[in-house]
Amino acid sequence: MIKDVPYFPFYAANMMSSRSFRLMSLRERGLLITILIECWVNGSIPSEPSDMAKILGLSVDEVRVAFSNLLSTFVEMREGQLISIELEGYKKSFLDKREKQRLGGVKGAANKKKLHDRLPKGQPKGSLIQINSNSFKSNQILKKEVMTDEHKAWVEDFENSPDVTSYLKASRG
Repeated sequence: MIKDVPYFPFYAANMMSSRSFRLMSLRERGLLITILIECWVNGSIPSEPSDMAKILGLSVDEVRVAFSNLLSTFVEMREGQLISIELEGYKKSFLDKREKQRLGGVKGAANKKKLHDRLPKGQPKGSLIQINSNSFKSNQILKKEVMTDEHKAWVEDFENSPDVTSYLKASRG
């Protein structure tokens, strides 16, 4: 289950540029922001002042004094509840994005499983990682080639030639 989003965007410049907000008293602004918070968390708040006061932990008089028609710029009444269309849009957008991310994760996991299923099973054969260095001699891992007669002659000639020190001694150099 996807948890609810614990925050909402609050664009101060947009709010301060709203004439309705600037015309509100401090009480009205405080009530508006409190209503927006309640709408974000619970989706709506009762429009009836006595019910709203109970939910917000305020007196009915405080709600009646602070509630004005200016609030209708930011909230809309539906079936006896106040909701914020703007906040509902933000929440829907956020949850849609989260769902796309979830589906992308599911798809990515499925692709990873397909790739994993195509890999050969068991231990790889001949991997040097799996070989214990004490269990073989170094010439066992070298590719040995069959020596031709021409190569044998060259090797014998090389092995029978005088070494470098013999030449230096003979040349006195």
